[in-house]
Amino acid sequence: MHSNAFRNLWFGQALANMGDVFYIVGLISIVYTLTGSAVYMTAVPLVITFSRFISSMAAPLLLNRTQMRSLIAYSQMGKTFFLCVFLLLMVLQMGNVWFYLACASIISFLDGWALPARNSYVPFLVKREELMGANGFLSTVDQTIQFSSWVLGGILLAILGDKNVFIVVIVLFLASTFFMLKLPVIPTTTLEVRKVWWEQLGEGWSEVKGRKGLVPVFWIYGLESISGTVWIAAVLYLYVDIMLQRGEQWWGFINASFFVGLVLASYAIFKLHGIFSKHRYKWLPFCMIVTSGVTVVFAWNKMALVALALSFVFGLFDQIKNVVLQTFLQESAPPEELGKIYAAQGALTTLLFGLSSVGVGLLLEVLSISMIFTLSALLLLGTLIPVWFLQKDLKS
Repeated sequence: MHSNAFRNLWFGQALANMGDVFYIVGLISIVYTLTGSAVYMTAVPLVITFSRFISSMAAPLLLNRTQMRSLIAYSQMGKTFFLCVFLLLMVLQMGNVWFYLACASIISFLDGWALPARNSYVPFLVKREELMGANGFLSTVDQTIQFSSWVLGGILLAILGDKNVFIVVIVLFLASTFFMLKLPVIPTTTLEVRKVWWEQLGEGWSEVKGRKGLVPVFWIYGLESISGTVWIAAVLYLYVDIMLQRGEQWWGFINASFFVGLVLASYAIFKLHGIFSKHRYKWLPFCMIVTSGVTVVFAWNKMALVALALSFVFGLFDQIKNVVLQTFLQESAPPEELGKIYAAQGALTTLLFGLSSVGVGLLLEVLSISMIFTLSALLLLGTLIPVWFLQKDLKS
């Protein structure tokens, strides 16, 4: 974990993640300034989600033709280029909201390769016994960047204005590209199999079916993607308003409490990865039970301080579970095949989360907010079934 290669990986990705958040902050501001419409603002996350889904589906075609380092670096270069086009349109006042959303779609499409490729690099750069610690460290960095960048992005937007925020993003993307180009080359397999393009698109899914234990892991990811939609901004906002009967600042407090739990869990795994790795087959079902139970209590709770505590506990155990699953997935296949598996995972979770977000919106018309959270808790409890099938693999 102390190698220059691993340092280049996490630092380059941290800069890219920070730039991504600043970019979304600036984009939402531009869209609202141009249209004054909340509908167009909600189109931003939909465009980003759909583009990343298409990117994940197409990723195997590129992974078969492009070296992993080149894929990460070139995607970052592409994002930088289209962001420059975005800024030029702003400066010349030539674009409209559709041009900006089109640029956002292309940037998100390119971004869809970055995270699967990064996760594929981790088992290549660290020792097997350090894998869980490395994932814990990367999660700590990711969550800290995510949590702080939204606050910092809003401050920068207020101080510098939207155009200057995009200049900052371009600088961050260029610096990230520099670190990505310094990554070592991952060896490719010597066996070449010629396949038509539609067979290549399904290679990630073929790997999932062919690798021991990955099918239950994907069942867990799928169920969690559906259940996790109750924690999106709109649902939590309604929860604060209806159940807690508090002001919108409590929506921010609950989100902050959740992220603090994520960061503390990631840091604990980084420092105590040996303990977590040794007992991971026990941690996984325990985390599922805790997060399900916490969600049920959260569903019917009406006390604001209790909601904060529950949100913290949920974030804590949810992150432990995520790192355990991530480590198992990385250990289940050689590094050169992981990109395709992560692409399949990204396609699955992105699609299910997007569809479930729409479904939750429809269910809110006929069910109470408490019932929505209760259904989420039942789905989380249902993950114990694939966990049961997975446990033999975790113990081995």
